[in-house]
Amino acid sequence: MATITLKIPDELNAALEAASARQHMSKSAVVRAALEEALALEEKATNAAAVWVETWRGCLAGREEASPDDARLRHLLSKHLR
Repeated sequence: MATITLKIPDELNAALEAASARQHMSKSAVVRAALEEALALEEKATNAAAVWVETWRGCLAGREEASPDDARLRHLLSKHLR
């Protein structure tokens, strides 16, 4: 297992210590669980958007010159797939 070091504000550390005590888990375990959940939600949102784009690509009327490499399409996808 890899080790990382990060700096967090005192308030976040206090909340982490409280969660650790409440859940009877180490602070590392609480951070791992929260990170896994956050990354899973992000992946799910990104995958849902990608599925939507693939479903509707080519089905909607748009600019004739639009292509998957279109700068505007890249901009919109990067803006809405955060």
